[in-house]
Amino acid sequence: MQSSDEGEDPLPKDEEELKTKKDRYKVLKLLGRGGYGAVYSVLRLSDSEKFAIKCENASAVRKSLYMDCNVLKGAAQIRSRHFCTVIDQAAVKDRFNFIVMKLIGKNLWDLRMDTPECRFSLGTALKAAAQCLISIEQLHRFGYLHRDIKPGNFAAGRVESNEHHTIFMLDFGLCREFVKREEGKIRTQRKSAPFRGTTRYAPLNSMLELDTGRKDDIESWLYMVVEWTSGGLPWRKLKASDRDKVLRFKKELRSKEEIIEDMYYNCPRKEFHRILKYTDSLDFYSQPDYQFVYFCIQHAATANKIKDTDPIDWDPDVPYIGPIEVPGDGKVIDLEVEMRMSAEGSNNKTKKEKDSMKRQKKKEEKEDAKNRTKKREAKKSEKEKKEKTKKESSGANASKKSAKKT
Repeated sequence: MQSSDEGEDPLPKDEEELKTKKDRYKVLKLLGRGGYGAVYSVLRLSDSEKFAIKCENASAVRKSLYMDCNVLKGAAQIRSRHFCTVIDQAAVKDRFNFIVMKLIGKNLWDLRMDTPECRFSLGTALKAAAQCLISIEQLHRFGYLHRDIKPGNFAAGRVESNEHHTIFMLDFGLCREFVKREEGKIRTQRKSAPFRGTTRYAPLNSMLELDTGRKDDIESWLYMVVEWTSGGLPWRKLKASDRDKVLRFKKELRSKEEIIEDMYYNCPRKEFHRILKYTDSLDFYSQPDYQFVYFCIQHAATANKIKDTDPIDWDPDVPYIGPIEVPGDGKVIDLEVEMRMSAEGSNNKTKKEKDSMKRQKKKEEKEDAKNRTKKREAKKSEKEKKEKTKKESSGANASKKSAKKT
């Protein structure tokens, strides 16, 4: 294929044909777009089967498709049903790289908004919560943190493939490997880390710009589950830019009864708050007890007389046929990771790309250093204020004593 003209969007056009070593695909329509690139539906020309392709600009500094391939390789290794399989992959020279995956249905945000009250029934909320928890435990088993758990990053399968009761985890662009595979141990916790994720669902540690671990993905999962169960979170009216205000809400959730009451409105409060207190008891290095969290969900279902066969909201006329599983222990498995895409055409990093990645790394290191400097200056300023207040207080006391003597 020819390179795109300078200034043109390098990503696929409608009706464009993409060729790989295995097959040919015709682009049907754009499904979604973000900082990572874009997702399209495509038709495989050899058998007219529909798939999705995730594309990434060839000039992108951060090659997130490598992360997708590694995560999905881990999913295939344990035969997970909550991750899409990579069917094919290739590169269109000087334009974009892409992977071909299973096509799925609506994400959980859209499915919730389709309901009359913009919230799931309790039975659907708990079934979806259990499936999403399973996928998080499996992701951690591959050795990765998601760092952007939210309803838009989970979707139901398609009716056509009879997977519309199964939930799939999506978008691994912000994932981070939390293990050093060559050493077989957890990475050392960083003193600080730039904010990653979505403000509404971000865990407390991420909001405080601290390094996040496995427990933090579960905290984000809980915020997501509460939202689709109750219809909203206490900080629902705040924008992404109101991070300080959202942070205050999340801190007060740990102590203020009125915030706790608002948080768990229409929810099984006892079980959900128990999960939050449990995640708060863990640290960066902790391996969460996923089965305990799952037990809390199952206890809420039993207490509310919810059956495994009760229908789900997006398919109300038939009994539930989705997977019913118990999570594993999260123990990290051995996994070979790809450092480059094995795709048609040359897709190795050029000197220009390597230099660009080095610049990006330096930029991130500079940002980290700047954040640390800000924190030191803030501490210093706070200390100076306290010393000044102390001196003023001492001066005032001395004046009072002098006045008494007079």
